[in-house]
Parts: sequence; C-alpha cells; structure tokens
Amino acid sequence: MAAHLKKRVYEEFTKVVQQQQEEITTKKLRLTKPSKSAALHIDLCKATSPADALQYLLQFARKPVEAESVEGVVRILLEHYYKENDPSVRLKIASLLGLLSKTAGFSPDCIMDDAINILQNEKSHQVLAQLLDTLLAIGTKLPENQAIQMRLVDVACKVRAA
Repeated sequence: MAAHLKKRVYEEFTKVVQQQQEEITTKKLRLTKPSKSAALHIDLCKATSPADALQYLLQFARKPVEAESVEGVVRILLEHYYKENDPSVRLKIASLLGLLSKTAGFSPDCIMDDAINILQNEKSHQVLAQLLDTLLAIGTKLPENQAIQMRLVDVACKVRAA
C-alpha cells in the first residue's frame, strides 16, 4: 500500500503544466515637479509682512521658471501686486514681470494690458521706472507687432507728460 501511495505521489508531481504567459503591461512613471505658481502663491499667502513677501520674491527670482508655468506665475504676481501697499514689494513684482516677459517660449503680450493699467495708477517713481522697463522688455520681445509698438509709445508719452 505504501508503495502504491508513493508511486501515486510521484505521478502527481511529475506532470508538466504549461501556462500561457499573460502580457505584462509596463507602467511608466512620470516625475512631476510642483508648480512654481502654486509654490509662489503659498509663499506669498504665508507672508505676514512686506519684508517676508520681499524675501519670498527674492528667493523665487533665483529659481528658473519653465515657459509653461510663466503665465500662472504672472497671474499670481499681478494678483498680489494689486493687494500690496508696500512700494518695495511692488517694485520687485514689477521687476519679476519684466524678467518673466523675457522667458523663451512665452508671449508677453498678455502682460502688457495689466502693466499699462498698473502704470496709470502707480504713484511711486521707482515702481513707475520699473514698470516702464517691463514695458520696454515686452516691446523688445515683440518688435514685429506694430500695434503693440505704437501703443507702448503712446503710453510712454502719456507717462512723460504726466
């Protein structure tokens, strides 16, 4: 009886079963970086004083910005500009707008209307000068667009006359 059981055990384990291999789909990992605009917005919201906001803006200015996230960053900077009372922070925001308008792959004509509106309401001479520099950067980035060039010249003449 023991020999029969032993023989039966060997028979069961010596059978070869082939399984069809299923196609294993490979999953691709995509590394994403946190958005610069979201990080800037969080930092500016955390700022409790103009000095803090200025520090966050200075830290942000040291980091490169990708062309696809420039528009979001510009919107956040403009949003904060309208809320800000301190001229030094407004000056830095105007400076950053000028730098961002020079970013390769970004069309700065969307900044122009906001920069002109800000320019007409600004009282600080330093901020006015920086906004004019920003408009100059926009104009040099879009030399082929005559309508924009004429509008920028008109704005500059109005600022000079005022």
